[in-house]
Amino acid sequence: MFFLGSHASELAIRAAIYLALQPPGKLSPTREIAAGTGLPAAYLAKIMRLLIRAGLVRAFRGPGGGVELGRPPGSISLSSLVRAVEGDTQEERCIMGMGECSDSAPCLLHAQWIPLRAEFSRLLEGTSLEMLVHVAQEKRRFILEPDLVPEAAAPRAKSKHKASKRQNPS
Repeated sequence: MFFLGSHASELAIRAAIYLALQPPGKLSPTREIAAGTGLPAAYLAKIMRLLIRAGLVRAFRGPGGGVELGRPPGSISLSSLVRAVEGDTQEERCIMGMGECSDSAPCLLHAQWIPLRAEFSRLLEGTSLEMLVHVAQEKRRFILEPDLVPEAAAPRAKSKHKASKRQNPS
């Protein structure tokens, strides 16, 4: 969607949904996330670094390492995912891509966009990752891989990795 600013926001949201669908304690390598979502692995790795820096995802090195959500899905808003990859200025961008767009120097759609932008910001802030996962499980559908949700929703054995053995990369 144009307001999200770039393909990066879409990738971040889709990767976060994938991670939220995983059982607690499961670490997912980036290549697994890419394969499970159909996202480009090289670009996804860059997005994951931004999500890690923002504290939305945690990474663990070593054999059996990978990433997991850094917070519960209910505490991660779509807005926080977008800000992690786009920055804080995303909400102020012009819908037409103009360098300068303000009340004193408006673009052609400025007056119509302001109320929509505010409503869209409320939607992003008020929508949690947990809400999206619930809908994905309910509809048994996930972005590109329809078979992912029933499998992810099924109970799995606990991960062999213990939190005390994980090493958080610097």
